Amino acid sequence: MKCKISQLGDEATDLAPEGVYEVAARWSEILRDDTSAMTREAFEAWRAQSREHAAAFDRAQAAHALASALAFTPEMQSLRHETMARMVDSNVRRSRRTRGWSIAASLFVAAVLGVLALSSQMNWNRAGDSREASAGNVYQTGVGQRAVVTLDDGSVITLNTDSRISAHYRAGLRAVTLERGQALFKVAKDHTRPFVVTAAGRQVTALGTEFDVYLSKRAFEVTLLEGRVTVTRDRAVASAKPSTASPLAELRPGQQFIAIAKTQPQVRAADVKRVVSWRHGQIVFENERLEDAIAEMNRYSSRQVVLSDSHLASLKISGAFNTGDTGTFVEALTAYFPIERSTAQDDTIVLKPRPVSRG
Repeated sequence: MKCKISQLGDEATDLAPEGVYEVAARWSEILRDDTSAMTREAFEAWRAQSREHAAAFDRAQAAHALASALAFTPEMQSLRHETMARMVDSNVRRSRRTRGWSIAASLFVAAVLGVLALSSQMNWNRAGDSREASAGNVYQTGVGQRAVVTLDDGSVITLNTDSRISAHYRAGLRAVTLERGQALFKVAKDHTRPFVVTAAGRQVTALGTEFDVYLSKRAFEVTLLEGRVTVTRDRAVASAKPSTASPLAELRPGQQFIAIAKTQPQVRAADVKRVVSWRHGQIVFENERLEDAIAEMNRYSSRQVVLSDSHLASLKISGAFNTGDTGTFVEALTAYFPIERSTAQDDTIVLKPRPVSRG
């Protein structure tokens, strides 16, 4: 959603509580698309007007993160449909200029006011995560979901499928922990406060740059798109301070740091567009082992694919697939390889060698 900051006009003053939430929701939307200094300055001026403004914006940000995590639950879909129906009915009397904004903002307000009630209907683990998210420093996605989070300093984090981060900002330091999954960080420049990402016992430190961090059971990867970052061992997890250890690597754009269990970490050239293709909803394979390609596709779907024969694991595959499109992926495999599929009782797709025809 593209927008201009002038659309807020003078309506941001003398607002009732509901109006404050609506404007906060609009700001939350604006800042996801417009990261210019002018926009940021206007937002900071509005937020500094009162504690109510700041609190409303924090709730809008937390609600956005939580709504993303719960986006595909029946309860959240019902809430969206109900709110949209109300807004369409009430907006027939409003001008075309404000109608779209009112619908978007009201959906956010509904999330702010109603999301805790929805979360109480989820399982205990998810409800616990929801309470942390409402505190404003924990953001996460479910399987097959992506989310964009704009932090207080203007840094933008894009979360990939089944990912979770926690942000801890304070004077002199911007600290983020990647607890699981993958995230693309576009860091706002601030030479007085380094931006530190901690994951898998390592720290990635930057001032103003763009990089991707992927944490899996098998490996830890950092890919640099622009700027400069250092990778060090984390010796201060508890305090979240930048590590003073000697760097394991200092990356330049187009380079990737990769550490696989029980092997020496290495820096190598990376196909950056392929690494971050997930942010556009695609997975690109280039001469990838079938076993690894299946593992990557499985990240984006609750329906899993397994190999029944280890001899198939080393087959090589190249191609581009949409994230979550398991069906097309399996069809391609059975069309180009001597493979056939079957379905297990738990709906898992099982791939096995195709019998050799005789005759």
